Amino acid sequence: MDTLQALSVAAAVRRIGSFSGAARQIGVTPAAVAKQVAQLEASLGLRLFDRNTHHLAVTEEGQALLERVSGPIQEVQDALATGRAARVARGVVKVSVPATFARMAIIPTLADLQARFPEVQVDLRLENRRVDLVAEGYDCAIGAALQQDSSLVARPLATLRPVLCASPAYVAAHGEPRTVAELASHRCIVMRSETTGRLRDWELTGRGRALRFTPGGGLQVTDPECAAAAAVAGCGIALVGLHHVACALMEGRLVRVLKDMHGPRFQIVIYYARRRLLPQRTREFVDHVLATVPATPALQACHAARVATESAP
Repeated sequence: MDTLQALSVAAAVRRIGSFSGAARQIGVTPAAVAKQVAQLEASLGLRLFDRNTHHLAVTEEGQALLERVSGPIQEVQDALATGRAARVARGVVKVSVPATFARMAIIPTLADLQARFPEVQVDLRLENRRVDLVAEGYDCAIGAALQQDSSLVARPLATLRPVLCASPAYVAAHGEPRTVAELASHRCIVMRSETTGRLRDWELTGRGRALRFTPGGGLQVTDPECAAAAAVAGCGIALVGLHHVACALMEGRLVRVLKDMHGPRFQIVIYYARRRLLPQRTREFVDHVLATVPATPALQACHAARVATESAP
C-alpha cells in the first residue's frame, strides 16, 4: 500500500463527503477508493469513517488525523508536481564552445532545437579553453578531447587534423617548402598556449614518420582562427585545424604546403559532468548536438578532406 496515496484518497473522501465523489475527482472507481480507505484503516488500526449503504460520516479519530495531515499531504503533492515539471526541458543551458566550431557546426542546428524545445535557452560562451564545469557553472562544454577524467562524460562529435597552409601570395613571394627542414627558412605563424603562455612546437606526421619542429617567425597568436586569418593575409605558414581553413582552401585564399605532412588527429567532444540525473534541458541539448552536429555540411566537408589527406601517398 502507498500510504501517502491512501491518505490523499481518505482526505478527498472527508472533503467531498462520499466515496463516489472522491472517485470522480481522482479518476478511479468507488470500489478502488473504498479499498484504499479500508487498507489504510487496517494499517493504522483506526476506523476513519462510519459508513453504511446510505450514509458516510467521519469518525472523531478520522477527523483529527485527516485534519492534521491534509496540509502536509498538499505540500508533498505540490513538491512532487514541481519535481515532475523539472523533467520538462526548460531553462538556460550554459555552453562553452570555440567560436569557429560554434559558427560552422552548432549555430546551423539551433533553429531545430528551438522549434522542438521553445522553453530552452542556449547561452553559448565562445572561448577556446577547457572550463571547470562545476566551478564555472557550465552545463556542458565542447572542445578538443580531454585526458581521461572519471568525473566527466565525453562524447565525440568530429575527428579533425591540422594542416600546413599559406596564401598563394606568400608562396609566390617566398617559394614553397619541399621538406620540413626548409620550414626553418620561412615565416611561421606560431601558436602560444593560452593557459601556459608557451610557444607550441609543431608535431608533424607523414612520409612514414613523426617529428617535432620548432617554428620561428615574427607572429605569435593564441587563437587558431587568428592564425588562419594571418595565413590568409600572407603573414606566413600556419599549422591549423582543417575546420579553421576549409573554406579558405576551397575558395583559393589558402593553399596546402607540404601536403603529405600534417598534424596528429584530434577529436572534438562534448563533455558534461557525470551525474545519474542530468537536468532535462542539458540532456536534450546534448542529445540534439550528438544527433545533428556530425551531419552538418561543414563537418562533412572536413571529414571528406581529412580522409583524402590520410589516403594521400
